[in-house]
Amino acid sequence: MNRRAALVSLALAALTASAFAAAPANSFNLITSAGKNVGNAAYTITKDKNGYHVVGKFQYKLGSSMQTDSKTGGTSMNSTIAFNEGQFYEDFKVSEDGTFLSGYTQNATNQVMTSFQPNKAGNLVTVNQIQGGISLGSRDFPLPKPGFLVVPDFDPATMQVFITTALAHPHDDKTYLFLVPAGANARGNDTSLYVILQLAPDTPSGTLDSKPVKVTHYILNYHVGKADLFTDDTGTLMQVDMGPLNISYIRAKFALAAAK
Repeated sequence: MNRRAALVSLALAALTASAFAAAPANSFNLITSAGKNVGNAAYTITKDKNGYHVVGKFQYKLGSSMQTDSKTGGTSMNSTIAFNEGQFYEDFKVSEDGTFLSGYTQNATNQVMTSFQPNKAGNLVTVNQIQGGISLGSRDFPLPKPGFLVVPDFDPATMQVFITTALAHPHDDKTYLFLVPAGANARGNDTSLYVILQLAPDTPSGTLDSKPVKVTHYILNYHVGKADLFTDDTGTLMQVDMGPLNISYIRAKFALAAAK
């Protein structure tokens, strides 16, 4: 490990809840690789007796598609426009080390509320769903190992919880476990996946509200690709580039300097 990496590791290991408190207003814009704003997110993270309480909102509209008449190839009289959009609310609690304790997400588009309750061993989570006050049933979802974090659509709130707790309580193998809820993946099934967090070798810079910000770059490797996470020197999330999604979550008034 080089001298810079060693110093960064020592500084990161000392991070506490102050990294959450030090953040300005936690508002993010969702920007496509083409530079189009397609949504926004906002959240609060507060300290409680067991760890942290996270409340967030995450919404996007990626576009629309027109159903066409299969016989003529043209637009049929009965065509409907389907928008690829979502609006989610989340409320959950995690331990000091970022392990999920309890909570729920709500899809405002279809009014489905999904709650997650781990068992004592932490290797299984019970998933309950309610729509309009009517129970849709529950199921048990086994996990490959204890200790996980629920990450609906990899939204900025959970990315902040992840990066802060991972830096303050690093795993020896740099490997962490995520639970991605149904609706956040193409198959519509809950998915558990391992991710690996690494410090990137570059030294980027940026501005927040036009003022210079020291930036640290991390790489998050997972199933089909990687994400690039950028924080300031307190561990506060500034930007996340979700590679396979071609979407960046960028803190309001933050700008990452172009690489030289």
